[in-house]
Amino acid sequence: MLIRPKPKPNKPRKPTLSPTKIGTYLACRLKYKFTYIDKIARFYYRPKSYHSFGASLHRTLEEFHKEGGAETQSPEQLVEKLHTAWTSQGYASREEEQQRLGAAAELLENYHKEYLVEGVQTLFTEKQLKWDMGEFYLIGRLDRADEHPNGLLEIIDYKSGRMSVAEEEIRNDLAMNIYAYLASKCYPDRHVAATIYCLRSGEKATAEFTDEDLAEIEDGVLAIASDILQTDEDSDIEPEWIPNECPNCDFLRLCARRMQWEVAETPDSGMLSSSERTTRLSR
Repeated sequence: MLIRPKPKPNKPRKPTLSPTKIGTYLACRLKYKFTYIDKIARFYYRPKSYHSFGASLHRTLEEFHKEGGAETQSPEQLVEKLHTAWTSQGYASREEEQQRLGAAAELLENYHKEYLVEGVQTLFTEKQLKWDMGEFYLIGRLDRADEHPNGLLEIIDYKSGRMSVAEEEIRNDLAMNIYAYLASKCYPDRHVAATIYCLRSGEKATAEFTDEDLAEIEDGVLAIASDILQTDEDSDIEPEWIPNECPNCDFLRLCARRMQWEVAETPDSGMLSSSERTTRLSR
């Protein structure tokens, strides 16, 4: 009789944390559990126009840079790429969508004019960086990375909704800190800077990171990760009203049913009315 060896149990996959996951946890622990542990977001997610707008721009710029950027393509060709990449989900009307499409085309034409900087080369766009942090992998998807003549590696993050930015905001930005840290680990021979590029206005701000800055970022990530990784299927997290998060959260109705919050009905999303957005109603 042939005795088959028992299959070895699959080794648990090492968890991954990203700026989005960490930011979600810091904003609301229960939203993190619903999204990344219970994985029920697909049942509650509602398309949002600002998500579609930003995603369309990111896909357009990714293709633009893959094909050589402004050196090989005209502004008209860049706008053509926008029409190919455009996502229509989430807009309240055809008129709103067309208005946003026109705005996107205009800002891309301005982007084309301002893109070329002498001596600066784009190394990659829309690339995921990954670093082993021991108990987890830290990952981040970078919009763009440029190499400067002096060897500086500049991480660039596009913001489609913002009009202005300051250097201090970059230093306090979770995602930009993590991107800079990942870049320093994956490209240890480079000095790293991080830039936020406001696509609507063309305004930019840049912050360079020292070794001390990067060590502090690492300590902060490890500290919050130790809390996040304790969250599992058995974690019992009671809904808590968070004024800046709850009114526009996809899980609002789920929490409202559990806590018996009174939530106003609206024709589209069932969100709180404007007068109620900062008020937690009696249970």
